[in-house]
Amino acid sequence: MPEYNIKASKFSDVDTVDCLIDLANQISKVVPDISFKHGGMEKWGVDLEKHPDGVCQALKVFHADDLNNHIGVIEVSNFYRETDKPKYGISSININDGRNTYGENGQHKYSINIKNIVRVAKKVLKPFTFNQIADRHKREFENNIDSLRNNMNWQLRQNVCDGYQHLIDDIENLYHLDYKPKNDKFKQMIEYVMNNKANIDKYRNYKPPHYFVLVKNNLVQYRLMGDKLAKPFTIRAKDELPDDIKGKLFVLDITDKQDFVEDIGLKQNDGAYWIIA
Repeated sequence: MPEYNIKASKFSDVDTVDCLIDLANQISKVVPDISFKHGGMEKWGVDLEKHPDGVCQALKVFHADDLNNHIGVIEVSNFYRETDKPKYGISSININDGRNTYGENGQHKYSINIKNIVRVAKKVLKPFTFNQIADRHKREFENNIDSLRNNMNWQLRQNVCDGYQHLIDDIENLYHLDYKPKNDKFKQMIEYVMNNKANIDKYRNYKPPHYFVLVKNNLVQYRLMGDKLAKPFTIRAKDELPDDIKGKLFVLDITDKQDFVEDIGLKQNDGAYWIIA
């Protein structure tokens, strides 16, 4: 195991970082081809004068085939009373009989017996499938899509009326029939709909088809999302992607921030991309 430069604090005369590294070492003996990176920094219950950034009580676990998407998290916690014993934990989306976690880490299990967590790690710390990684990352992309659709529908409620869904087509028909409304409010509705027709048509029911692209160390997989039973295409490198996907992926790679780019997609990390078709 490599040396760890992890800020740690002692609770009940037990050094959390020693316990964490011990857990990582024992898991490494039974799970091949894995590595670890710092997880979040914990500040609750920590002497912030000594450790203003908090202490590291968790490590993300990566498989050698994919260093961009972690396959689990190990942690040590609950050093708050003199009677407390080290409590070891592991989180993974491959755990299905544990407790739910927040975010993308699936479910977790805890034990004061380190061997129990090592046993779980041996079972669940394995490379994720294409669909598992896509499911893990889809929330942020879907939230951006939903935001565009919801914003358009909010504008329609403000500028037309609450029942706009039933009126849009008729308003457009009236406009083409050269209808001259006597009511100023209805005139404004027609003008708004026709002046914003392109955006209304695009975003009112916005659910664009999209690809998920997974870039690993030795291969690239991609698939048009929608049918989970469909197998992803597998190629050797990003340069072999279809031109339309490759061009949008390049745009996401050169974008300063990993933000949603309209009509392009979202770069989740260096190994996971959402590309709008």
